[in-house]
Amino acid sequence: MATATETTVQKLYVAYFSRPADVAGLAYWTNILASNPDGYQMISANFASSAEYKAMYAGQDNRAVVSTVYEHLFGRPAETAGVDYWAKMLDQKVITVDNVVTQIAAGAQSTDKIAYDGKVAVAAVFTEHLDLASEQAAYAKPAGMKVASDYIASIKDLLSASLARDPGNIDITIDKMVSAAATGTDGHAQVVGVSDAGFTPLHG
Repeated sequence: MATATETTVQKLYVAYFSRPADVAGLAYWTNILASNPDGYQMISANFASSAEYKAMYAGQDNRAVVSTVYEHLFGRPAETAGVDYWAKMLDQKVITVDNVVTQIAAGAQSTDKIAYDGKVAVAAVFTEHLDLASEQAAYAKPAGMKVASDYIASIKDLLSASLARDPGNIDITIDKMVSAAATGTDGHAQVVGVSDAGFTPLHG
């Protein structure tokens, strides 16, 4: 079972990247969060400056950014009032694209909070089930990462969260991820915010 600190890291992975944490990334950032009083801000800064995060919102205006965030966090289109509110906050630079995901997630209520919390809970179990080196290697490839991201995207309410959290369904998805990675691109996705050598933060 995930600790409170691990859950916080998973919340950031889901908020910024709409996917579970990779095993190495979870261990690294959990240690940062537990040992550094500015750990949360450090993680947010690293995630926000990553190529993965920037690619999600490249070329979008503020209204489109908000709409994308709603889809990622809550699995639904944003209502007009929500887009108006958050886009105005971005326009006035009260918040920035660097922290818009955490701000919107923090304001989640009712069914949106259920969807977001469900995604985080499933992400935690998913990472726990990446217990083989072959599975972790598959998750480092874009094709494998997409399978995991699509799995998190399927969570929209209590029922879908319950089904997605089932260990059997997670293991089936991980097997699918391994197969997709084996037949997909050979490229690797770098652990967010850390380098290959000694997990040195790239930023902050």
